[in-house]
Amino acid sequence: MKKFSSFVFLSLLFCAIALAQSENDVDQLNQKAESLLNQKPKESLATAGNAKSAAENIGYKKGQTKAVVLMGVANYKIDDYAKARIFINQAEALSEQLNDTSAISFSKYWLANLELNQGQYGKALDLYQTALLLAEKIGDKRNIARCLDGKATIYESLGEDEKALELYTKSLAVAKEANFKEWYGNVTFELANQLYKKGKLDDALAKYNEAILLSEDAGNLNNKASCLQQLASIYYDKNDTKQAMKNVTQAMDIFQETGSMSSFSHSRLLMCFVLLSDKQYDLAIDLAKMSLQEGKANGETDLEKSSAEALYYAYLYKGDKTKALDYHVKFHELSETNHTKDLAKKMTQLELQTNFDKERQIAKAIQSKKDSEMNSAFEKQKLVKKASFIGIGLLAVIASLAIFAFIQKRNDTRLIAVEKRKSDELLLNILPAEVAAELKESGHSKAKNYDMATVLFADIKNFTGAAEKMSPNQLVTEIDYYFKNFDDIVGKYKIEKIKTIGDAYLCVGGLPKADVDNAYYVICAALEMQEFMKRTKEEKEKTGGIYFEIRIGIHTGPLIAGIVGLRKFAYDIWGDTVNIAARMEQHGEEGKINISGTTYELVKGKVSCTHRGKIEAKNKGQIDMYFVNGIS
Repeated sequence: MKKFSSFVFLSLLFCAIALAQSENDVDQLNQKAESLLNQKPKESLATAGNAKSAAENIGYKKGQTKAVVLMGVANYKIDDYAKARIFINQAEALSEQLNDTSAISFSKYWLANLELNQGQYGKALDLYQTALLLAEKIGDKRNIARCLDGKATIYESLGEDEKALELYTKSLAVAKEANFKEWYGNVTFELANQLYKKGKLDDALAKYNEAILLSEDAGNLNNKASCLQQLASIYYDKNDTKQAMKNVTQAMDIFQETGSMSSFSHSRLLMCFVLLSDKQYDLAIDLAKMSLQEGKANGETDLEKSSAEALYYAYLYKGDKTKALDYHVKFHELSETNHTKDLAKKMTQLELQTNFDKERQIAKAIQSKKDSEMNSAFEKQKLVKKASFIGIGLLAVIASLAIFAFIQKRNDTRLIAVEKRKSDELLLNILPAEVAAELKESGHSKAKNYDMATVLFADIKNFTGAAEKMSPNQLVTEIDYYFKNFDDIVGKYKIEKIKTIGDAYLCVGGLPKADVDNAYYVICAALEMQEFMKRTKEEKEKTGGIYFEIRIGIHTGPLIAGIVGLRKFAYDIWGDTVNIAARMEQHGEEGKINISGTTYELVKGKVSCTHRGKIEAKNKGQIDMYFVNGIS
């Protein structure tokens, strides 16, 4: 019997040792997976998968939970956000079963990152705050540092840079208290971004280099690559293309190594702009097309839009005006799509801003209440006989808090009204007032037929040749100067600007409200545009600057106008009238206004013209054309 008892004891002891050894193996696999997250996330994913299988085989729930969350984070690092969400949700559920507060906090932090990546600021903030409270409850400083950094990102997106800077600084301090070296480089990178945004380029350079050293020390390759990409942007801003190319190439190599392909695509696009500065147009075109395809495939409209912009400039500098125009139109369309997203983001930001303001108000009220209670207790100890005065003092504090709350609420209401006005102004920048009102009221706008509208096409000449002598910034500044003045002119004559297409300007009179005199008003605007170009030319000739001339074509007839698409608020016009107006511009001459016979018949008593005869227009046959001399 004694021998049997000894056998049972030894068997149980052996099983316990074997189990402990197995759990230790799982922990070691998880540690290895975690160390590989920022260097080789695909290898980290495989290692965490092995840890998960081993943990499931021995029923080691804690090790299984850790492995599952690491699999989620690894998928996040390689841009597979759908799988990342599945694994992190599983990890959160397992953590709650184990009542593991630290693991729950960590899972919620990564779920917040996923929401932030999708632009869901409200959901992200709630998750960061919940994760932070859980971490603070158990003194988990690593998760506290992470969550403070996450909240700082939200504040930064709202433009509250001072608050963001305060939280980034606090995150770094908490990380240092916990000796969380892996986090130093991340926060230092964010602090460098703050300097970059303020235009302190030299300080930002130093801070990014500091972040690179910290990232190398922690083995955080992705953060190092992000720093190198930002260094490349700064050198590009400084016109140091050699250093810019060196840094962006290093960043691309690292992103490709770690599998962060979205970041790789953005770095490659930055390389395109550097190549444009060095006049390597063909290579820039090849790289930009790759980024354009990847942006479209992954639904990254920002990447797609910037790629279209790079292609526009590349073809423009090469002198291929047709392809440049195609990509400029695509850039314009993607900008409109992003504008709709920006409006939604603005509304979310406004909601968060209101929440932040209330948070400040509550914090101030609580602090005031604490101060009042402390003063009350102190006075009671010393001046018992003056209890009545203390009561009056407390009533005064409460009244002050009520007044403060009222004033703060009124300020909140004013802030919301201001932000609403800004949103309305953004909408009116792309839609006529009547159409915008209809859209806000019913959620959609019907296309309308107009029996008589006058379309004006203006095309800036010698633009492609001049563009080759200018930098991208100079080019945009120059064309913006002309088009802003055109906007001012057409705004005076009841004319609706439709859009710009490269160096062409399109507007129309007689809509959205019908007007029988629209042909006359459009010609008046054209004459003023012509006069503006003449004055500008004279000024440029005096200073030796580059100047331009324009051809203007005008035609009157029926057309259709309305909003394109379901979510893209782009107001546009269609019909043969638009095509004929384009032909009028193409068959015109520099410095002159060419109108059709149809338009002439409507204004001949008011406008002096010279008949050019019937001229063959592509796909339109013989059309009577007239040059406008001036108002009769």
